[in-house]
Amino acid sequence: MFFTSTFITYAVIFFVTLFAALYLYFEKKHKYWQQRGVYSPEGPKFLLSHFSDVVFLKSTPAKWMKKFYDQINKDFFGLYIFGEPFLIVKDSQLIKRVLVKDFIYFADRFVAPGDHDPYHPYILFFQKGFPWKHNRASITPALTSGKLKSMFPLFVQASDSMVDYLEKNQVVLEAKELGARYATEAISLTSFGIKAFSFEPVDSAFTINRRKLFRVTPKNAFAQLLYLFKPDWVPILRPNFFDIEALDYFSSVFMESMKMRTTKNPLYSDLIDIAKELRNNGGTLDDKQFNGHAFQFFIAGYETTSATISFALYSFALYPHIQEAVRKECNEAIEKYGGLTYEAVHDLPYLDMCVNETLRMYPVIPFLQRVCVQDYKIPNSDCVIEKNTCLFIPMYALHMDEKYFPDPHKFDPERFRNRLDQSNSICFLPFGEGPRNCMGERMGRMSTKLALISIIRNFEVTKCSKTPVPVVFEPKTFVLQSNVGLPIKFSKLVK
Repeated sequence: MFFTSTFITYAVIFFVTLFAALYLYFEKKHKYWQQRGVYSPEGPKFLLSHFSDVVFLKSTPAKWMKKFYDQINKDFFGLYIFGEPFLIVKDSQLIKRVLVKDFIYFADRFVAPGDHDPYHPYILFFQKGFPWKHNRASITPALTSGKLKSMFPLFVQASDSMVDYLEKNQVVLEAKELGARYATEAISLTSFGIKAFSFEPVDSAFTINRRKLFRVTPKNAFAQLLYLFKPDWVPILRPNFFDIEALDYFSSVFMESMKMRTTKNPLYSDLIDIAKELRNNGGTLDDKQFNGHAFQFFIAGYETTSATISFALYSFALYPHIQEAVRKECNEAIEKYGGLTYEAVHDLPYLDMCVNETLRMYPVIPFLQRVCVQDYKIPNSDCVIEKNTCLFIPMYALHMDEKYFPDPHKFDPERFRNRLDQSNSICFLPFGEGPRNCMGERMGRMSTKLALISIIRNFEVTKCSKTPVPVVFEPKTFVLQSNVGLPIKFSKLVK
């Protein structure tokens, strides 16, 4: 009895002491911004800090950042995530400095490299410093206008398969799944050198593994949070950002395509041919690095293309007059150029405006993050951003700021009519800006526009009883997607 009561006493003392120590530790951590004269809103001073709504899936990172963006009238302010200080940047001129003018101070992303994983360290998104710079430069030749033009027939092949699929399924369809099937087909042809058969009634191995790679689960949500917001825990907990079995499959497909292409030597003007060309010209990339580039093309191209197609179709269904204007422009351009050519796709200013407006309202990646790689004094202030501090640029909040985009919740492509030459201005950031912007922007835009042209010329899209108005975003992923999908009706046009 004495032993039991003594044990309980010591246990209580231990846990009280531990709690007090943790409280004092986080209390000190949460004075970081105050000591530097940077405004930070009141919030819980423990592990989750300001971030509890995201961790408990009550909010998406995009909506979470927008809440503070709207509440705080400062050029920049501090928040705490898992007890660590983060700087949120609102001022457009400071954003321009971070992304462009003073890029050397903010050259890396605040993301875990995932060194325990056999693939992540070779994917450009996760790389930092010299490896990122070297690998980005090595693959840039794959994305010139000439290369994209030579790949154009492969994208047309994917869009033709999509139209055939829609003609057999003129019913209510999930727009995101349609966009996903198209993106899978296009990327398999241009990056992996094979046909994915993503529009077949029975799922192919490529489609099955694509679903595994991008499925949304609480486990994946937790892994993404760690990689993006608490990367120093990743080496300890060792989560995987992507499904390893799926990456194993895509790696084997890519390497087999490389082997077959080397043996049979046809010319497809795709990533496989570009990889061969780099090797033949004395390039230094090995198989793992080429694999990493294939994954980068797939991961970035899939999310951007599928999401933008689905949200654009959703918007066309809600605004029939805009859909009709797009259809008219597409038909006129195709008549002008004698077919659905590369030149026709690039001579559609109104469709460009619609794509920009879709990317404004529904940016796939709703925030940008950078880490300070050397101490940086913010101009016209006393604040010094210390090395290893993470900065967030709340892209979704910027895009929905009526100061820059009046009536921001309205889908209005006309807002870009007088901004076509400024569509990459610092307050419109769907593909980032500066040296670390999305290098696949031109490919993504071309692929997206081709899909939309093929659909709108052949089908009318309308909302149905299950179409969500407005869209509520899924909290289990950091990318923007509807929590109930985007079901819309497709009806064949009578010509």
